[in-house]
Amino acid sequence: MVCADLTTDDVGDPTALPGLLDQIDGPVAKFIADGAYDGAPTRDLLETRFGEIVEIIIPPPKTAVERAL
Repeated sequence: MVCADLTTDDVGDPTALPGLLDQIDGPVAKFIADGAYDGAPTRDLLETRFGEIVEIIIPPPKTAVERAL
């Protein structure tokens, strides 16, 4: 674990992510999180902060449906 934050119930995980990433001083090669972070906004933010080299590991929700890109 590299960073942590305790938020109130009205703050969702993706909303808190920029503040969490601000706690990191160095490069990140791998980002592992739960399904609450699944989505394009999280992936876009991580790639903007750490480049395309960051490996993002977020399991999709069990109700996920594959779609063509």
